[in-house]
Amino acid sequence: MIRTARYAPVAAAALMLASASASAESLNFGLSSDSFRFGLTGPLSRVIQGAQGQYDLGYLQRRTDGDDAYAVHAGVLFTGDAGLRDLDLTAGVGLRGVYVGGDGNDGGAIAPGLQFDLRVPGYDRIGLTGYGYYAPGVVSFNDIDSYRDVGAALSYEINRNAAVSVGWRNVRLGIDHGPNVTLDSGFYGAIGLTF
Repeated sequence: MIRTARYAPVAAAALMLASASASAESLNFGLSSDSFRFGLTGPLSRVIQGAQGQYDLGYLQRRTDGDDAYAVHAGVLFTGDAGLRDLDLTAGVGLRGVYVGGDGNDGGAIAPGLQFDLRVPGYDRIGLTGYGYYAPGVVSFNDIDSYRDVGAALSYEINRNAAVSVGWRNVRLGIDHGPNVTLDSGFYGAIGLTF
């Protein structure tokens, strides 16, 4: 599938270095049978003064029999209250830059996206989140013809600094002159640590 697995450690090291200097607010680690995703999010105001929202850095690694692939992303999301009177719903719109590599094709995309976070009224430790990012061929490059990352999760805050969640995600790539490739699809479990 995606070529240049030798660059995966370099990408992971760059992500770790960025997280150390970014004064992280939330670290997330999600795991499924074939993949893991590491993420770092924090207030967008640390990157863009006065902006309301979040920055997002992530690394997704998939390992299957003879088919290793990874995706590294960085994004910004402008968020705010969705304006529903009796519902704690935050919604956001943003952009994500992604690079994909591994055993085969490599390339990237600039993907616009949406995200929501719904808290159960009276039980704000329980949340439902969802997101979707999509990049058609016009904003994709090298071997990547399109990029799609969609997902949803149900989370519970064990305490104000730690949460657990279960979710579903689908990360799919269109490949130039080849079949579409699913980088990740299915259910996962995750932990989140907030600083």
